[in-house]
Amino acid sequence: MSRRINGACDAFRTLGLSRGLAKGTTQAQRPTMMRELTMPRPRLEVGELGEVAYLQLAHRKVRARGRFRDAAGRVKYAQATGTSQAAARRALEAVVRERTGDVGQDVTGATTVDQLAVEWVRELEQSKLRARTVAEYRALVDRAVLPALGGLALREVTVGRVQRFLAALAESTPAKARNTKVVLSEMFALAVRHDALQHNPVAGTRLPHADRKPPKALSPDEYRALRANVAAWQAAPADTGRPRTPDLVDVLDVLAGTGLRIGELCALRWFDVDLDGERPTLTVAGTVTQVSGQGLVRQPVPKTDAGHRTVMLPRFVVAVLLRRSVNVQEGDGSGLVFPSAALTLRSPHNLRRQLRDARGDGFEWVTPHTLRRSAATAIDRAMGTDPAAAQLGHASPAVTGLHYVERAALAPDLTAVLEGFAGGTANESGDIAGT
Repeated sequence: MSRRINGACDAFRTLGLSRGLAKGTTQAQRPTMMRELTMPRPRLEVGELGEVAYLQLAHRKVRARGRFRDAAGRVKYAQATGTSQAAARRALEAVVRERTGDVGQDVTGATTVDQLAVEWVRELEQSKLRARTVAEYRALVDRAVLPALGGLALREVTVGRVQRFLAALAESTPAKARNTKVVLSEMFALAVRHDALQHNPVAGTRLPHADRKPPKALSPDEYRALRANVAAWQAAPADTGRPRTPDLVDVLDVLAGTGLRIGELCALRWFDVDLDGERPTLTVAGTVTQVSGQGLVRQPVPKTDAGHRTVMLPRFVVAVLLRRSVNVQEGDGSGLVFPSAALTLRSPHNLRRQLRDARGDGFEWVTPHTLRRSAATAIDRAMGTDPAAAQLGHASPAVTGLHYVERAALAPDLTAVLEGFAGGTANESGDIAGT
């Protein structure tokens, strides 16, 4: 008896639903809509909106209706209206978000990588990360991640998919592949925190082994030859356009004598320099960087926390800074030690280009960072890696030793130490007595 009653109730419900659909719909629309409602439906994720049915109520008034799973996992229905199907759907999605009662559920297994990237970048912008770091991460997302994976739903992103993507990227640009893996890992960690995924698919990937190029530094003799090339270049008349940069030699001397990054040099202010003390110093308290939508800015903190440091200056750097302090251009209110020709922030990009033009034959491998490595190598050979790391502003001496110090081809003379292993006393001919 109960089965008959239930069957009758189902029939009445179906009849009532069909009459509701018939009201305001055309004959051609009814079969399609009925088919959609009677076909098996896939299980929805919590907070996910299922298939949406639209009904034209009047001119520029459309109703959207669909089912969703709330925060408790129960399937419910919601509806909303708008001036078009797209507007009605947006309004319906807003209703579902409100009724779900958990903003975090906006990220589900059905969320696309495109949508996840938007949420992740928004979190970055609200964090304490430096503007330059956020800009670099956003560029990797836009140029590498989204073209390859952007249209996939999160539940479709498997370890294998990510592995193939990173392996292909590593074939052409290994460094970019390493940075992209970091970005992807952080993005999918966000998805895990929102329960959209149980496991981070990036954690199971492995980048192909890439041979690192050993650090290469300038010897003192090589530096003097490079400096002579640059001095000759800046003294020669320019072929066309603006006059040649007149202070590239000063830039080289300060970079080589301090180990500063080029962005730190461009951000250096006279306020940060103390030439009157018993031991002249400069303090690294900022860097110049390019920020999307803002242009060239002076970031009031260095690249890393460890980068904020005070370094003592060798005599030749003191001489350069003293001369520049005396020759500050009239009307220069920038307070910068190395301003641009327009007395504004100097572009690290332009400075690199000028050095490429001036370095001369035989020094094509030299960049401003080479001077930083040269300073690190000289300090390491004289005093060890820890002082070199402190000079460069590295939190870990291991980074300095691995990426900045050129290893000597000839080991130091340690024969006096090794003589302790001798089994007897050496005679005048060098032979060991008693052997």
